[in-house]
Amino acid sequence: MSQLGLEQLSSPESADLDIVFVHGLFGNRLNTWTKHGVLWPKQILSEDLPKARIFTFGYDADVTKFNLDEEVTKGTMESHAADLCERLAGLRAKTESSDRPLVFVAHSLGGLVCAQMVVKGALGDGTDNTSIIANHTRGMVFLGTPFHGSPAAPWGKAISTMVSIIHDTDSQKVKDLKQKSEKLQILAESFASALHQRIRDKNEIRVAFFNETKKLHGVLVVPERNSWIPGFGDHASINADHSTMCKFADQDSPGYQSVLAAILKVSAKDDSRPDEDPHGTGIVNNNWGEVKNQVLGNQTIQGDMNFN
Repeated sequence: MSQLGLEQLSSPESADLDIVFVHGLFGNRLNTWTKHGVLWPKQILSEDLPKARIFTFGYDADVTKFNLDEEVTKGTMESHAADLCERLAGLRAKTESSDRPLVFVAHSLGGLVCAQMVVKGALGDGTDNTSIIANHTRGMVFLGTPFHGSPAAPWGKAISTMVSIIHDTDSQKVKDLKQKSEKLQILAESFASALHQRIRDKNEIRVAFFNETKKLHGVLVVPERNSWIPGFGDHASINADHSTMCKFADQDSPGYQSVLAAILKVSAKDDSRPDEDPHGTGIVNNNWGEVKNQVLGNQTIQGDMNFN
């Protein structure tokens, strides 16, 4: 059975919210969210949020297949984001629910696929699928997404460490990945700028970030300092390793309770958008014109991150 594309996990008749789960590195749309046979978005979350229509999205997340020379249509991060938006926009149009607010819950590099969607959506004309989905996104919850590196652990090293720990990868592929990670850092910075722009436009995307606290094979895959964007949303920890931080077997799991609270907070309707605070945004790059140049010019994101 294919693990690619959208799978609907709940179908309430009077839904007022769509929630989409996006897996991460070497994951798939079902196993990533399953513990002891419990697919928690379907079997637990649907009970706590009976008016939420829930989906899970699958794509080829083998990051070791990066190839800077391939075309965008052959599996780049942007093409995965575009595929997600195309499928989701089509389904929402078919079910006459295009105006329904959206929340994304993403694990690991799946969070960067979602970030790519927001960045590209901000650059669209408002009528393309990516812009439509991005504009209706109310909130995002990130589980172990590597938004930053540090002087001691550069971003490329952080990503390659994830690959070497989670997957049996030869040293040459890890070396290649380190060299290709600069574009991913640009994406993280561009996402911060896009969030800032949405606040200015009174159409804020609320965000929540979680980091793991336990090591996987002796290594903390995404340390706390790398897992969030300062100045945006809430930031908390889940007492698990990188692989298990997105798996819950029952409603009483502390990790599940934390994620549920985050989903409720980022999805809550709030008609009173806060005014821009130029001193408290924590922006990595608040020059939106520069971001457009990075995305559309010589440092284009779209052709440089091949996942397939």
